[in-house]
Amino acid sequence: MTETRRPTRVAPIWDAPITVGLLLVGVVNTIQTVAQARELPVALDQVYAARGISRYTQVGLATGIGWVIVVTSIASLVAAIAFAVPRIRDHRPAFWIPLLAGAASAFVTIVLVAAAILADPAYLGSVGHATATP
Repeated sequence: MTETRRPTRVAPIWDAPITVGLLLVGVVNTIQTVAQARELPVALDQVYAARGISRYTQVGLATGIGWVIVVTSIASLVAAIAFAVPRIRDHRPAFWIPLLAGAASAFVTIVLVAAAILADPAYLGSVGHATATP
């Protein structure tokens, strides 16, 4: 029986340097995200102060969400590296892997931070107050 192999696409010459550059950007972004997410209640309190909202009150929730963001960010970076490096070695296109991992991580982070904000009565009260005043 003959085995039919699917032809593999050879990556363009720019793929490996772009992929490595994107992975390095991912490392820097993950370091920044971890630093901020570890102290998410403090960061949200600073955002509230800048917007003239009272203090952030859901500290326990934000702490838990911050740690979920930390784990998600690190996991997406590790997955991007784990999937991209073998593709680079095999000369297959890999630039899309760190882009996809970064987009997925950013989406999860945005949804979780929005959940932390929307669960805070102080924020909801300020939004309700802002829309009630003429």
